[in-house]
Amino acid sequence: MNEFQDLIKTTETLLGPNGCPWDREQTMKSTRPCIVEEASELVEAIDSENNQHIQEELGDLFFVVLFLCKLAEKEKRCTLHDVLKDLNDKLIRRHPHVFGDAKKIETVDELLAQWNEIKKKEKGNQHRKSALDGVPKGLPALARAQKVHKKLYDANYAVPLKNHSNPFESEEALGNALWDLVAKAQEMGIDAEHALRTTLVQIEGRFRETEKT
Repeated sequence: MNEFQDLIKTTETLLGPNGCPWDREQTMKSTRPCIVEEASELVEAIDSENNQHIQEELGDLFFVVLFLCKLAEKEKRCTLHDVLKDLNDKLIRRHPHVFGDAKKIETVDELLAQWNEIKKKEKGNQHRKSALDGVPKGLPALARAQKVHKKLYDANYAVPLKNHSNPFESEEALGNALWDLVAKAQEMGIDAEHALRTTLVQIEGRFRETEKT
């Protein structure tokens, strides 16, 4: 795509000798907050169902990823070519039922079992000492709790429910009550993080309306 090549040239110009002073000073570490911020703004745009907003935020997040790839090249960590090739190879490798000779997948459970088996065989997973090592610690607490619950469920490890007669008596009691709510949401197929975010949007919207009066 010509647009992709044009964007690469624009990014390289920004990072070049005559480019933007701020961009040239950035490192992969200094750019970390941008990843979280732009990803969050894209989620907000998707929730708003505003197509123009979605397009804009997709572009912003795409640029952050490309910018990080070029910083990785600058820091001699890897190249954009390496990233794209690695990604394409991984997608093909993890979908043998599409690109290979594996049997046709009939159910989601079969797909997840195959996916997990492939991931176990991939280089890097052999260094994981726990199934929980793949859950990012930087996730929001609700989203992370839901992923942890999924890992525990897959391992047939059950966390017993607590008595929530007074979930506000202590921070620990509230934490246990929140965990049980997330666990129940997971069992029912409800995204706890999205549920709370949707409620926040509704409350914020109602409050903003009162500010106009």
